[in-house]
Amino acid sequence: MSFSSDLKLELLGLACDKPCCKLAENYGLMLFGKGFSAGEISLTTENSGVAERYRYVAGRLCRGEPQLLRASAKKYRVSVLSAEDRLRVLSAFGYDGRERTRRLNWGNISEECCIGSFLRGAFLTCGTVTAPEKNYHLEFVVPHYNLCQDLKKFLEDNEFFPKEVRRGGHYVLYFKKTEDIQNLIGIMGAARFVMEFIDVIVYKDIRNNVNRRLNFESANLNKTVNAAMRQNELLKKLGASACFSELPADWQSIARLRLENPELSLQQIGDELTPPMSRSGVNYRLRRMCEMAETLH
Repeated sequence: MSFSSDLKLELLGLACDKPCCKLAENYGLMLFGKGFSAGEISLTTENSGVAERYRYVAGRLCRGEPQLLRASAKKYRVSVLSAEDRLRVLSAFGYDGRERTRRLNWGNISEECCIGSFLRGAFLTCGTVTAPEKNYHLEFVVPHYNLCQDLKKFLEDNEFFPKEVRRGGHYVLYFKKTEDIQNLIGIMGAARFVMEFIDVIVYKDIRNNVNRRLNFESANLNKTVNAAMRQNELLKKLGASACFSELPADWQSIARLRLENPELSLQQIGDELTPPMSRSGVNYRLRRMCEMAETLH
């Protein structure tokens, strides 16, 4: 299963201890389905667990038996077929069936403790989240503009500030910031998934830091190799010239040691000399010899 499906399975297993929270969760579940009006109450989903929960909740509210169909190989459709049953469902959440547009009834989210329950129900019906290994993205896909604006205001009132986009006739509220996604998953009650999300973020951060360091070290190594090759060419050029024999003996020894032992450090070259020479002394003489070679034609 996907990360989003696993999260929904976790959310489906959570219980509401208080009647107000149960009402808020059921309200979020029903409100954000495909239809929520006197003419249609229905849900289309790829998640069989969500379809069963929707049918159960709708059945309890209308005291009937909503229809559950396999709409396609990947999708389930749940519908409340009776007009009388649909009115019972609407009435349970404070609607009379004459509403001209779908709007949020704030009275169904009466207490602060209900916030997470309502968002849990809404996410089960219209939400999805990308696996953190791939990307950071959580969204609510809402079927109506006014309802989308109501949900946006509800989220903003609770310190969540989504971005908004229109996609294929639906209105999408989405989050990209890891902190927002963690907090949303947490307020919906899935603490285990918050920890899993954080673990992935930490792992990715460590991996990125290691990659940056390796890239930096690789770049430095390339610079060192290129500089060494250039120095080697210049020393060979100087050694083939008449002026090489005019250099002091220790300068000539340094040039030969560098050409014959490219793996030696500057300090190791200095230690091979008689008398020994400091690293800075070796470096100065090599640099001056390279400058001399660059003036040769």
